[in-house]
Amino acid sequence: MGSPSDHLANERTFLAWVRTGIALIGFGFVIAKFALFISILKGAKTLSSSSVTYGEVMIILGGIVILYGLYSYLENEKDISRNQYTPRVLPNMIFVGIILAITVILALFII
Repeated sequence: MGSPSDHLANERTFLAWVRTGIALIGFGFVIAKFALFISILKGAKTLSSSSVTYGEVMIILGGIVILYGLYSYLENEKDISRNQYTPRVLPNMIFVGIILAITVILALFII
C-alpha cells in the first residue's frame, strides 16, 4: 500500500511538474506580449507572428508538461498502492522525443 511519505513524495514530484508547466506557460505569455510591445514601440501596423507563434508553442509545451506530470503521478500512485515499482522507459523516451522535436522545429524556424 505504501507509506504516507511515499504518497507525499509522489505528490511533491507532481507539484514540481505543475510548477515547471506553469513556468513554461508564463514564459510563453511573456514572449507573446513582448512581441506585441516591440511592435507597438516600432509603430508597426501588424504584429510579428513568429514571436507570437513561439509564445504559443511555449504555452502548449507547458500544457504537455503538466499532462505528463499528471500521467506520471497517477501511474506512480498505482505502483505505490501495489507496493511495486515499474520503470517507465518507453513513456519517458516518448516524452523526451516530443520535447526534442518541438525544440528542433523551433530552432529551425529561428534560423
